[in-house]
Amino acid sequence: MITTTMQPQYNRFKEAQVNRTLKNPNLRQPTEKDERTHTESLKNAKDSIDSFMCSPCHGAPPADEPADLVADLVSDETPPDNEIACHSDRHTFVVCADSQLGMTSLNTEWETELHYCRLAVKKINSLHPRPKFVCVCGDLVDMENSFYYNNPNALVDYELEECARIQQKQFDDFKSVFDEVHADIALVCLCGNHDIGNRPTPESIETFRDAFGDEYLAFWVNGTYNICLNNVLFTNPDGAEEMFREQLQWLEERLGYAARHEAAQIYVFAHHPWFLYNEEEDSDNFTPGIGSSFPPEWDDGSGRFDGKVFPDEYFSVPKKYRKLAMDLFRQYQVSACFSGHFHQNLVSKSSFGMDMIITGPLSMVFDSSGKPFQLEPNGRGIRVVEVSVDLDKKNRTIGSGSFTHHFEAIE
Repeated sequence: MITTTMQPQYNRFKEAQVNRTLKNPNLRQPTEKDERTHTESLKNAKDSIDSFMCSPCHGAPPADEPADLVADLVSDETPPDNEIACHSDRHTFVVCADSQLGMTSLNTEWETELHYCRLAVKKINSLHPRPKFVCVCGDLVDMENSFYYNNPNALVDYELEECARIQQKQFDDFKSVFDEVHADIALVCLCGNHDIGNRPTPESIETFRDAFGDEYLAFWVNGTYNICLNNVLFTNPDGAEEMFREQLQWLEERLGYAARHEAAQIYVFAHHPWFLYNEEEDSDNFTPGIGSSFPPEWDDGSGRFDGKVFPDEYFSVPKKYRKLAMDLFRQYQVSACFSGHFHQNLVSKSSFGMDMIITGPLSMVFDSSGKPFQLEPNGRGIRVVEVSVDLDKKNRTIGSGSFTHHFEAIE
């Protein structure tokens, strides 16, 4: 008997990331009417509990059954048909990053990376319970013309037309493989610096949009709010300052919206880590020469890569831009941020308890000499995140859910 993976009956790329949200039949997002209903539901639950527990007005409930009576007030409702409210006590999602097709060979071939992508998709499809969504946190491909055309630091020189041709083919091949993710699992694709450049421009961002849809968006899953950002702009907004300001304003508005609707958890996804080791780290805190060695696959025998490292400073968002986001994350009680870019696993924590979770790549693996001991080994793989939420409205406040996560290697 021959079996095949069920394919989605919709475009899971450009047509899925649209109007700054996720369009997916399995994760129906709330309409304005749904949002009003949810707001009223939250208010009614609190009013019911407050009035019931106000003994001068209504008398206290019998001592032997207050918990049951209060629970009845908050649990008697029809299960929602959209994701703004919690409807299950748990769900899972997957994070992966840096598929970076073409990285190993400097874009002479990318079957190497496609092999690892296929292994990742196979593992994702085998997970039980099935994850609600997968977020690929940027650097989907390696070829972006600002790295390889007319750049004195280019590792290999390509003509401009060749850059465009290679990038388009890599985009197409990435989509061909990730379209095999099971139809029941939503897919989100974010941009990284190798998709839109270290100094993004409106033109480079538009190229990404043409292939994958909105480069930043937000969506509900089981009462949790998931915000996906183009934080390459936070590393250098100079080439698209208006787009940077628009996204920052949008981020603050979305966080406020999640707070008003008492999201069980707020998660943020992006390519660059907001910080590596400490939220206050700055360029002066990184020791020169400390970082990740250039990979041996790039050794062409010329000696030009001998002793070269990617300094840790390269991977962290500059402090002056990081602070703009971190202040909002603190104010609105963001639970965790997920990223890639570092090409290795690293888990850190902010001063206010937010987890900064960096996931290893689907392409080349780095290993920084500055990294403290980590329980997780380095390697290629995916991160599985298991979320728990409280279905009882009387106890739930923003951020009252919890999550665990672990890395699963693909080789």
